[in-house]
Amino acid sequence: MSIPYQNQKNSSVPHIANLLTSILIHYPEIATINLDPKDRVIKFSFYLKNITIELGEIEKYMQQALQAYYYLEGIKSEVNAFTFEQLDQFTIMEFCRDINSLSQKEISLVIALLKDQFGASLISDEDEDLNVDNQTLHEELISYMLENAKRSRTNIELIALRDEGKVVVYNK
Repeated sequence: MSIPYQNQKNSSVPHIANLLTSILIHYPEIATINLDPKDRVIKFSFYLKNITIELGEIEKYMQQALQAYYYLEGIKSEVNAFTFEQLDQFTIMEFCRDINSLSQKEISLVIALLKDQFGASLISDEDEDLNVDNQTLHEELISYMLENAKRSRTNIELIALRDEGKVVVYNK
């Protein structure tokens, strides 16, 4: 995995870049991640192909599931939105969330809901060579890095994406 952007003036940038890289490695269903530190918002993009379900129904289902999760966990989210962009061959679904109350468990829940709803229509960049030995340890690492990112104060907007089997993080 490569991280082309490093900035010595802001020590939190490499940590946040590592977080985004770890999330993309652990969740091959996520196509891109865009972190806007000024607005404290993170956007996850997913690619869906050949979907026949009404997009409004998808959003309603996802929102109901997340609202139940927020209620059970006592979470007050500031930003929680889904947007869809229908293209010729596939649909881009974006999940926008405030970073202050986001957790690794919620990311896993969104992925599980999408897998349940879409199955093979959810495009995944599975890498057979990449085998995370201890899934629980990797999830705990993501949780730890996410908590550190919540405390960091950087103004550098980062975007992480997949490029020919690699995860790349750029300063937007």
